[in-house]
Amino acid sequence: MVRRLADRLTVAAAIWLAAGLAISAFVIWAFAELADGVVEGESRRFDRASLLWIHTHSPEWLEGPMRLVTALGYYWVVLPLLAAVASVFFIKGWRLSATLLLVSTVGGFLLTTFLKGVFERARPELFDSGYSASFYSFPSGHATVAVGFYGALTLILAYRLRGFARWAVAGVGVLLVLLIGFSRLYLGVHYPTDVLAGFLAAPLWLVFVGAVYVAWLSVRGLRAAESRREDR
Repeated sequence: MVRRLADRLTVAAAIWLAAGLAISAFVIWAFAELADGVVEGESRRFDRASLLWIHTHSPEWLEGPMRLVTALGYYWVVLPLLAAVASVFFIKGWRLSATLLLVSTVGGFLLTTFLKGVFERARPELFDSGYSASFYSFPSGHATVAVGFYGALTLILAYRLRGFARWAVAGVGVLLVLLIGFSRLYLGVHYPTDVLAGFLAAPLWLVFVGAVYVAWLSVRGLRAAESRREDR
């Protein structure tokens, strides 16, 4: 029975590893393709047409709600929330969850800031919404924060909840992430490809962190094995 259980756990671990590698490869490929399209100017027509369509077909009463939603992506809102949630997680003994949330949020923000400086894409100026934003456009920092903080928080809570509460949290979290991304388009301060790249930047950062962590575990395992051999 013990051997069967071990075999099942081994198969499950292999499946999760394969799924993780596939997702990681897709994230890296998708971001690279998106960035290449932006640099080469291939996305310009799509970006302009999509942004103008959203501006033309969106009702004016959305401006207030969209300004409120977009405020949830600014650091002066996210950082206090991050500190509060991480503190609660540590108090409850959820240290791994707290660490994951911190790494996902702060690392994603730093990565996006770095990438903005690399690509130096100017923000769109297709219409005047009365709302302004500074720094470069690609990728969207709001979209990265939406996934890095709110998305990661959603996954953590949904994993620990059961039944209807799990699906309710998952639904609200996904909706919030999408609304934050859409708010940047509605206000005309980002192109659609900026937002898509921002959605990919947070998991791209976690893929990098995961690879470093696995490499560190491998090195530590090799050193432990060498130490055991020397002791013999």
